[in-house]
Amino acid sequence: MDPRGSYMSARSDLKEAKEIKDTRVLPMQNKSTPQGTAQFKMVVIEPKSFDECPKLVDNLKAKKPVIINLEKVETDSARKIFDFLSGATYALNGNVQKVANNIFIFAPENVDVTANIDHKGIDFSGSPKNVWR
Repeated sequence: MDPRGSYMSARSDLKEAKEIKDTRVLPMQNKSTPQGTAQFKMVVIEPKSFDECPKLVDNLKAKKPVIINLEKVETDSARKIFDFLSGATYALNGNVQKVANNIFIFAPENVDVTANIDHKGIDFSGSPKNVWR
Protein backbone atom coordinates (compact mmCIF):
# COMPACT_ATOMS: atom_id res chain seq x y z
CA MET A 1 0.00 0.00 0.00
CA ASP A 2 1.24 3.45 -0.87
CA PRO A 3 2.14 5.42 2.32
CA ARG A 4 0.95 8.53 0.58
CA GLY A 5 -2.48 6.95 0.02
CA SER A 6 -2.92 6.13 3.70
CA TYR A 7 -1.83 9.69 4.56
CA MET A 8 -4.41 11.14 2.18
CA SER A 9 -7.05 8.77 3.53
CA ALA A 10 -6.27 9.78 7.12
CA ARG A 11 -6.30 13.44 6.15
CA SER A 12 -9.67 13.00 4.45
CA ASP A 13 -11.05 11.29 7.56
CA LEU A 14 -9.74 14.14 9.72
CA LYS A 15 -11.35 16.71 7.44
CA GLU A 16 -14.70 14.90 7.67
CA ALA A 17 -14.40 14.75 11.46
CA LYS A 18 -13.76 18.50 11.60
CA GLU A 19 -16.71 19.17 9.33
CA ILE A 20 -18.97 17.06 11.52
CA LYS A 21 -17.68 18.77 14.64
CA ASP A 22 -18.29 22.21 13.13
CA THR A 23 -21.94 21.46 12.30
CA ARG A 24 -23.10 21.30 15.91
CA VAL A 25 -25.67 23.85 16.97
CA LEU A 26 -24.66 26.29 19.69
CA PRO A 27 -27.07 28.59 21.49
CA MET A 28 -26.44 32.24 20.72
CA GLN A 29 -26.83 34.99 23.25
CA ASN A 30 -28.61 38.17 22.35
CA LYS A 31 -25.81 40.74 22.56
CA SER A 32 -28.20 43.56 23.44
CA THR A 33 -29.40 41.72 26.57
CA PRO A 34 -26.66 40.53 28.95
CA GLN A 35 -27.02 37.00 30.19
CA GLY A 36 -29.17 36.75 33.31
CA THR A 37 -31.14 39.96 32.91
CA ALA A 38 -34.19 38.19 31.53
CA GLN A 39 -34.81 36.75 34.99
CA PHE A 40 -34.63 40.09 36.80
CA LYS A 41 -37.76 40.60 38.87
CA MET A 42 -39.12 43.60 40.70
CA VAL A 43 -41.89 43.68 43.30
CA VAL A 44 -44.42 46.53 43.25
CA ILE A 45 -46.89 46.59 46.12
CA GLU A 46 -49.34 48.70 48.08
CA PRO A 47 -49.01 47.17 51.54
CA LYS A 48 -52.18 47.12 53.60
CA SER A 49 -50.49 46.55 56.96
CA PHE A 50 -47.18 46.04 58.73
CA ASP A 51 -47.80 42.27 58.61
CA GLU A 52 -46.67 42.24 54.96
CA CYS A 53 -43.16 43.48 55.81
CA PRO A 54 -41.44 40.11 56.37
CA LYS A 55 -42.57 38.97 52.91
CA LEU A 56 -41.18 42.17 51.40
CA VAL A 57 -37.86 41.69 53.18
CA ASP A 58 -37.72 38.14 51.80
CA ASN A 59 -37.86 39.69 48.33
CA LEU A 60 -34.97 42.01 49.19
CA LYS A 61 -32.99 39.05 50.50
CA ALA A 62 -33.68 37.31 47.16
CA LYS A 63 -32.08 40.34 45.41
CA LYS A 64 -35.40 41.70 44.12
CA PRO A 65 -36.03 45.43 44.43
CA VAL A 66 -39.29 46.40 46.11
CA ILE A 67 -41.34 49.45 45.19
CA ILE A 68 -43.96 50.36 47.76
CA ASN A 69 -46.83 52.81 47.62
CA LEU A 70 -47.82 53.97 51.10
CA GLU A 71 -50.63 56.33 50.03
CA LYS A 72 -53.46 54.18 51.32
CA VAL A 73 -51.78 53.31 54.64
CA GLU A 74 -52.37 55.23 57.86
CA THR A 75 -49.46 57.42 58.97
CA ASP A 76 -48.44 55.25 61.95
CA SER A 77 -48.48 52.07 59.89
CA ALA A 78 -46.65 53.80 57.04
CA ARG A 79 -43.92 54.88 59.46
CA LYS A 80 -43.53 51.32 60.79
CA ILE A 81 -43.42 49.82 57.29
CA PHE A 82 -40.93 52.43 56.08
CA ASP A 83 -38.69 52.03 59.13
CA PHE A 84 -38.75 48.23 58.96
CA LEU A 85 -37.92 48.09 55.25
CA SER A 86 -35.29 50.83 55.62
CA GLY A 87 -33.56 48.86 58.37
CA ALA A 88 -33.66 45.64 56.37
CA THR A 89 -32.37 47.41 53.28
CA TYR A 90 -29.51 48.94 55.27
CA ALA A 91 -28.63 45.55 56.78
CA LEU A 92 -28.50 44.07 53.26
CA ASN A 93 -26.21 46.90 52.01
CA GLY A 94 -28.96 48.22 49.75
CA ASN A 95 -30.40 51.68 49.36
CA VAL A 96 -33.71 53.50 49.61
CA GLN A 97 -34.85 56.07 47.09
CA LYS A 98 -37.98 58.19 47.15
CA VAL A 99 -39.75 58.07 43.79
CA ALA A 100 -42.73 60.32 44.56
CA ASN A 101 -44.88 61.25 47.53
CA ASN A 102 -45.56 58.03 49.43
CA ILE A 103 -43.71 55.88 46.87
CA PHE A 104 -40.26 54.40 47.56
CA ILE A 105 -37.90 51.91 46.02
CA PHE A 106 -35.96 49.64 48.34
CA ALA A 107 -33.11 48.19 46.33
CA PRO A 108 -30.75 45.39 47.34
CA GLU A 109 -27.02 45.84 46.76
CA ASN A 110 -27.12 44.22 43.30
CA VAL A 111 -29.41 46.99 41.98
CA ASP A 112 -28.03 50.44 41.25
CA VAL A 113 -30.71 53.13 41.51
CA THR A 114 -29.85 56.50 40.05
CA ALA A 115 -32.40 59.25 40.55
CA ASN A 116 -32.48 62.78 39.27
CA ILE A 117 -35.59 63.88 41.14
CA ASP A 118 -35.90 67.19 42.95
CA HIS A 119 -37.47 66.57 46.36
CA LYS A 120 -38.22 70.19 47.29
CA GLY A 121 -39.74 70.60 50.71
CA ILE A 122 -38.81 67.12 51.86
CA ASP A 123 -36.57 66.84 54.89
CA PHE A 124 -34.82 63.50 55.21
CA SER A 125 -33.00 64.47 58.43
CA GLY A 126 -35.67 63.12 60.76
CA SER A 127 -37.51 66.35 61.44
CA PRO A 128 -41.24 66.27 62.29
CA LYS A 129 -42.05 66.29 58.57
CA ASN A 130 -43.01 62.84 57.39
CA VAL A 131 -40.64 61.50 54.78
CA TRP A 132 -43.37 59.39 53.20
CA ARG A 133 -46.03 62.10 53.04
